[in-house]
Amino acid sequence: MEQISRAEQLEQKRIYWKQHIDSWQETGLTQAEYCRRNNLKHHQLVYWKKRFLKTETDVSFVPLKLEDLLDITEQPDHSALSVVINNHFKIEIRRGFDALLLRQLIFVLRGLA
Repeated sequence: MEQISRAEQLEQKRIYWKQHIDSWQETGLTQAEYCRRNNLKHHQLVYWKKRFLKTETDVSFVPLKLEDLLDITEQPDHSALSVVINNHFKIEIRRGFDALLLRQLIFVLRGLA
């Protein structure tokens, strides 16, 4: 019987849990209900979800041409930053925000999206 390496075992677990987390997000079920229906341990789903949140960044850049800026007639509000999560939630951040609170909020909202 062929033994697989520790790294391969971890990769198989990662793929397994990534598939479950993606499936859970598509169902609209609570984490607990999804785990119950799929015979999973809730604490393991939470653990892997946190691991994936640490490694995933959904950053994208859009090319912007100078001539696009010439059509702007209003002055933009430079005092705020907007963060959009999974195209479902928009958070406006102003100077002096609490970084820890923002991180906790994003974690919660990702679970709902």
